[in-house]
Amino acid sequence: MSDIKYNNKWFKSGLEILNEVLYGKWKFIIIWNLIDKPLRFSDLRKNIPSITDRMLSLQLKELEEESFVERVVTEGNPPKIDYKLTDKAQGLIPALHALDTFGRELVLTKTTTQVQATKDTSLPLSEDQESFFDQL
Repeated sequence: MSDIKYNNKWFKSGLEILNEVLYGKWKFIIIWNLIDKPLRFSDLRKNIPSITDRMLSLQLKELEEESFVERVVTEGNPPKIDYKLTDKAQGLIPALHALDTFGRELVLTKTTTQVQATKDTSLPLSEDQESFFDQL
């Protein structure tokens, strides 16, 4: 593969570019929350309770700068500000759904593996033996 130049930096792959542009704990989560509809800052804050106001503001600003999120101001008193995904961000949705599915499968696989490991660690008892718990 050939190197890719983006924002005056060279990258070995598209994944490196995404890591540069969408780096951070919250950016994918913010985009995920905006998939279905535009949301106000307070709605995003409610949907992502562990993010601080300052961090949400910073991440939204960076997503705006990279043209993944658009800030829409509706006139009024006070003005209403919504955040919505751009067409550029819409291209991420299939990949995010695939990652969501993969994450859910990891949990199922881990749970199944843990249950199987628990079953495997039980001591085999003959029919005439009782376990400690059976004696209680």
